[in-house]
Amino acid sequence: MDFKKYRIGMRTIKTGLAVAIGLLIADLFNIQGPLFVGIGAISTMQSSVSQSFVMGKNRMLGTVMGAIVALLFALYLPRNPFFLGLGIIIVIHILNLLDWKKSISLSAIVFLAVSNNHGLAMAPYATSRVLDTFIGIVIAVLVNYFVAAPNNDVLFNNFVHRMLENAKISAYKLVVGKYRIDLLDFKDELVKIEQLQELIQQETKINIVKNKDKIESEITIKIIQDIYNDLSALQMMQYIAIISPDNLDLLQNIYSMTPIWEKKAIMRENDIIFNYHLQRLLKNILFLMEHEKRKATS
Repeated sequence: MDFKKYRIGMRTIKTGLAVAIGLLIADLFNIQGPLFVGIGAISTMQSSVSQSFVMGKNRMLGTVMGAIVALLFALYLPRNPFFLGLGIIIVIHILNLLDWKKSISLSAIVFLAVSNNHGLAMAPYATSRVLDTFIGIVIAVLVNYFVAAPNNDVLFNNFVHRMLENAKISAYKLVVGKYRIDLLDFKDELVKIEQLQELIQQETKINIVKNKDKIESEITIKIIQDIYNDLSALQMMQYIAIISPDNLDLLQNIYSMTPIWEKKAIMRENDIIFNYHLQRLLKNILFLMEHEKRKATS
């Protein structure tokens, strides 16, 4: 029985913790809108610190927009269901124009809460709801940062190691075993590591990771993309080629094996094309292998 699917994820745990802390602070300081503190925390918690930071910023901007539209409607239009519906349409349209789409739900909630306030002090009420939401957002970002923050650098290195081993096996099957290979898993992993690299770039912008890590990840991604392209090219050729002496030496370095082929100088056009892609592939594999060794000893 697979118990992994029943395991509670860390993001879920941190969301609950952020809400609990937010409600505790709301109780200690007698905050009148604890619901908005909780909503702010829930909507801001993401799978990475940088995502929480960006999400929190967008949620805050959306909250302010919802409160402003609600105040304008309260000043100039009567409060009835039709105008409330019109207000929701305007809030959604404005946020779509500003490309703050992920803030729409929270902004609409704030608009309705402020619009349905029956008290006379609309501006202070709207300000309080914005501040309540801001408290929840800040708590979520801080919890995500200080409690088991996702280590994207480690995740990235794990992805690289898996893809390197996959590339080595695929190259061996193509060249030594003469088998066809399935690159679907490699392509899926490539998409995932590219998404992870985008997170590393975001975290560089907010100084969570060093610029050196960003540059290193960009170089590694480019090499892995080249590996995928060369594997694809070799597979599409479906050609049993004469392996060049240089590539035989590279194969020996990577697989610690003695090639069974004799070194031939005369090559056909397809042999040259095959060896071009093979040499790029093997050099990139060797580069990643040496890079892993350096990181392991540093």
